[in-house]
Amino acid sequence: MPETRMTADDVLRIAAYQDRSPALEAMVIAYAYHRLAGDLSQYLGQACNNWYCYATWTSKAVGESLDLTPDSPFIEDFGRRLRVPRRLRRLFRATLLTLLGPSYQLGLALANRAIFLETASLAVNLWRDDTPDGFLKVSPESELTPAPPEFLAALLEPADPRYLRDAAQLLLEAREASDPEVRAELMFGANVALSAYEQKRAQKALELVLYRPVRWLTRGSWRSLRALVTRRPYAPFPLYSARHEDQPWLTRRLEELWAGLYTRHLFAVRTPLSDIRVGRPLTAPEGVDLDRAWAPIQDERVRKLAEEFITEDREASTAGVTNWVSYPDRMRFIVSYFRVYQTVAALYRVPFDQRIADGLAEEMRRGLVPDAIGEMFDRDPGLPGIRRRLYRYPAESDPDAFEMATFDLEPFLEAVPFDRSAT
Repeated sequence: MPETRMTADDVLRIAAYQDRSPALEAMVIAYAYHRLAGDLSQYLGQACNNWYCYATWTSKAVGESLDLTPDSPFIEDFGRRLRVPRRLRRLFRATLLTLLGPSYQLGLALANRAIFLETASLAVNLWRDDTPDGFLKVSPESELTPAPPEFLAALLEPADPRYLRDAAQLLLEAREASDPEVRAELMFGANVALSAYEQKRAQKALELVLYRPVRWLTRGSWRSLRALVTRRPYAPFPLYSARHEDQPWLTRRLEELWAGLYTRHLFAVRTPLSDIRVGRPLTAPEGVDLDRAWAPIQDERVRKLAEEFITEDREASTAGVTNWVSYPDRMRFIVSYFRVYQTVAALYRVPFDQRIADGLAEEMRRGLVPDAIGEMFDRDPGLPGIRRRLYRYPAESDPDAFEMATFDLEPFLEAVPFDRSAT
């Protein structure tokens, strides 16, 4: 039986349900993005990829990286890339868990959930009969909400909502476009705008994830030991979430070296065709004419959006990234990736085998749509093919981690209308 279109209720249900492991939560979100990509394709076709195609595979990769069990593919792959001898893999895993800390899983999962809520709430408006009027936003800075926990503001960086307005407008025009070339440009522009927004929102969380190991080594390890000896606990999260510019010189230097090493040798963007090593120049996959993909952009709005991040110098735009934490460098590569992979139809594929996809479809239906957008439930269903038992730190030993683990987005959700006069 064909699946029905995703609705605002589905988005809220997925975002509000809290009793999932971080890895499973990201997999559910990946499957939801896949559903949204298919829903949009009913209006836009599949000749070009919409943003939710790319988000599908990214969220799946996030879910895999959040699995820190003894048999974790993420840790196994990480160990292989660093050429860790097999006899030292258990020690390597223990060291990695210590360096990553609880904020890795919890912080990355919270940012992933918030970005899904905001981008998916925009998407489900696009097949309404009337014009999209806004989106849901996680708003720790709103005067209408209670004082947020420190980690919420530290994990979600403010982003310009014009990008979401532009994305909605371009997708609506693409829906009405009869010329396939015009439609392709409009969809590309919408993809750029959505990524400009969500990558900015994720900036602080990304810094926390990548810089945390260095900060633990240089600033957290001895404080933890002192707290153990003196029995005077300290709050580690502000230390780990502080700006790179505010760190001591040695910490900043080591962060730059580590981020560069990670970017050049360890990190890759997941696609259904292969993993793209971001530290190397981006190349066209089989069947893609790079000259055609890099043809001059005709629509002025789309061209200006793209020019915020790339130039017409194809070699410079597709060069490898030196530091994935850098928002401009990261966006340059992402926009080039969109341009090159826009017609790769494989991105519409279901990202899981059928048994797991069926389990995730069932998992999406857990819980109820909350009256006030948010409630917790205590069911913990099993799911075939997905590991649910993850390494857990004692939450009470890290107050910030405990608060993140039990955090509810509900009081901090805000409906943000689009200013139609600004379009």
